[in-house]
Amino acid sequence: MAKVDLSGKRVPADDLTWREQEILLLLSERLSNREIADRLHLAETTVKDYVSKILSKLYVKNRRQAVERANELGLLVKADKSTAKPQVNLPTARTPFVGRSEELAEIEDLLARARLLTLTGPGGIGKTRLAVKAAERASGDFKDGCYFVPLAPINSVEHIIQTIAESINFPLSTQEDPQRQLLRYLQNKEILLVIDNFEHLLGGVEIVSDILQAAPEVKALAASRERLNLQSETIYKIEGMGFSQIDGEEVEADSDALILFVQSARKVRPGFEATPDQLDQIENICQIVDGMPLAIELAAAWLHLLSVAEILAELEQGLDILVADTRDAPERHRSIRAVFEYSWLLLEQDEQETFKKLSVFRGGFTRDAAQQLAAASLSLLAGLVNKSFLSHDPASGRLEIHELLRQYAMEQLGESSAANVAAQHAHVSYYAEFLEHRKNLLRGPQQMTALVEIEADIENIRAAWRYALAEKNASIIWKMSFGLWHLCWIRWWNLAGMELFAAAAGALEGEEDSQAVAARALAISLQAYFMAWLGVPEQGFELAEQAVIILEKFDHPEALILAYDSLTVNAYMMNRYSKYVFTIEKLMKIAARLDKQWMYAFALFAVGMGALVTGDYQKATALAEENLVLYQELGDTIGSTTPLIVLGHADLARGDLKGARDSYLRCLEFAEQVGFHYSTQTATKYLGKVAVSLGRIEEAEKYLHQSLLISKEIGFYRDIIRLTYEFARLLTVQGKTERAVELLSLILDHPASDQVRWLEGKLRDNIRELLAKLESELAPEVFTAAMKRGKGLDLDETVANLLGC
Repeated sequence: MAKVDLSGKRVPADDLTWREQEILLLLSERLSNREIADRLHLAETTVKDYVSKILSKLYVKNRRQAVERANELGLLVKADKSTAKPQVNLPTARTPFVGRSEELAEIEDLLARARLLTLTGPGGIGKTRLAVKAAERASGDFKDGCYFVPLAPINSVEHIIQTIAESINFPLSTQEDPQRQLLRYLQNKEILLVIDNFEHLLGGVEIVSDILQAAPEVKALAASRERLNLQSETIYKIEGMGFSQIDGEEVEADSDALILFVQSARKVRPGFEATPDQLDQIENICQIVDGMPLAIELAAAWLHLLSVAEILAELEQGLDILVADTRDAPERHRSIRAVFEYSWLLLEQDEQETFKKLSVFRGGFTRDAAQQLAAASLSLLAGLVNKSFLSHDPASGRLEIHELLRQYAMEQLGESSAANVAAQHAHVSYYAEFLEHRKNLLRGPQQMTALVEIEADIENIRAAWRYALAEKNASIIWKMSFGLWHLCWIRWWNLAGMELFAAAAGALEGEEDSQAVAARALAISLQAYFMAWLGVPEQGFELAEQAVIILEKFDHPEALILAYDSLTVNAYMMNRYSKYVFTIEKLMKIAARLDKQWMYAFALFAVGMGALVTGDYQKATALAEENLVLYQELGDTIGSTTPLIVLGHADLARGDLKGARDSYLRCLEFAEQVGFHYSTQTATKYLGKVAVSLGRIEEAEKYLHQSLLISKEIGFYRDIIRLTYEFARLLTVQGKTERAVELLSLILDHPASDQVRWLEGKLRDNIRELLAKLESELAPEVFTAAMKRGKGLDLDETVANLLGC
């Protein structure tokens, strides 16, 4: 969106994308469209479109005027490649990208014109690599980033929204409908979504249409074996790689398929150089597989065992590769399954058995996991990598299976019910232990490493959780619950957390053995915990009470601490402070008996908040200082942010604004260091409040803006209303009293303004008090007009304006 300068004129410079500024700089060098296209590796028609947009945005008629106008505005200085590029999360290529220059140029041209571009073609044709490469080249045109959304690991349309949210680093943290949260977040973004493997989730394609409708500056580049069948969709079919004729002993520059074969061959036979006869044979191989990249790689991988001539001979025995859309297609184009069947038969029996077991993984795995689940030795894994059944990421050390190969191996595993069950149980048991171990690491100095490891394996963890629920395996559900809760708490995945534990409670409903009863009660208490943050504490309180009653009958103090904490959080959100004080007393008694320092430190935060609620600020300070020492001894940076909040609150209550500011700043420093959203949002909220009171106008605006932005992105309306009130206070200090009245009028009757705030009472009373003050300062007709304007405002639009969106 263009900004407005002090004279009220539109500033065209803000409308130019990074790519448009780059082309503008080349226009100043008097390059033609063709020369610019060659310089930037774009299609000439794409450059023509960009030039047309530049002329329009600069309000000029020709290229000469555009350069003159750009000089006046200083744009030719800004159009430097040193300009910070937007964030991307595109997967790193494991091997050099080969050829496809013509396809890339066409895709880039289409992407400049289309809102939704779908790359279609059979599995293994190279859709993902092309999509990622095209996105890399186009990423500079999207100021808010370019994000890769992998759908292959998920098996239900219900998980599409969560997967998109996670891919763009947006936490679904409220009770509100997840799709509404996502659409609201994207509505003003300039983002390219690269959505991979949509073919098995076509029942959920409407979300793409909804995103494009709600967010006019978002584009989608999809890779799918089938078209999405949406009105806004442009289809680009990916064919096999070119395999042009050989000229003497050299491979033609545009012989992409042959270059890929040689590159793949060198992975298993370093230094491989094809003879003229072998070049002819390789061309025949590429013709047989119709230039399909995956098939070429699989064929070349057997050079450690077979000669080029032998590979060709095997393929000529009737191996069918492609899937044909028409009935009269040649029989050899029938199915890529033949490639897998052929490759499968060439594996040793121990390789087959191991690979079948590895197919239970989702989203990749570590060498340790492969060894424990499938008894896969290093040499065996290396052999599977060499034969292109596995790929290895040297940066992370993780192994991955191409999704088509994984599905094929899963079918092979499913032929033996006993083997399938054993592999699934091994997978579930491994990730239950994995999560339990890292739960403990999350409580100490290795917490960031543990977080990275958990998030890398989140699809495996979810798969294990789903299987445990399906099997009603109370032991596994119990073991995984603590780590899952901790992860969701740290990342503020409130909605995902509630849904995970609600599903567990539902799965165990009706089970009567003691372990299942206890596991269900724990799940209910954790479900209730996240409900407090989702704005439904009344329901959460009832569930937490049920869970406490059940868990009191068992000897599970750690679970009981979490259940009582869930009860306290819901009580606090409901302003039931007498109940809050009662529950924290119970909480502390249990924690004191439990010989676990982290659980005691965790409980102390609630006790410190209880002292604040009762007005004993000296006790709150002492408890928070003790709490901070305990967390620091543990090396828990995430946990140490919470007592700093209590210290800040205690100083704020005593009127020590400087002391409060120092504690909140320390909290913010730690929270941003570890990505702890709760403490980041809380610290910035109170830093803004303190800055308003201290008259630090710019500082107040910065922190209130940061806290409001987090609250808006997760739909945390409880604090959106509170922060709008703080903005009204800030406007009052700035002398913008009419605007302050409008904001106060807008939120006066909002349900969230009826809530009681710690230390300050009911927000609605504060709003009325400030309105009374402003009414005394303004002329009656001015005040009345401002109140009327405020009543007519839309909250979402107002928040967007406050954020400068």
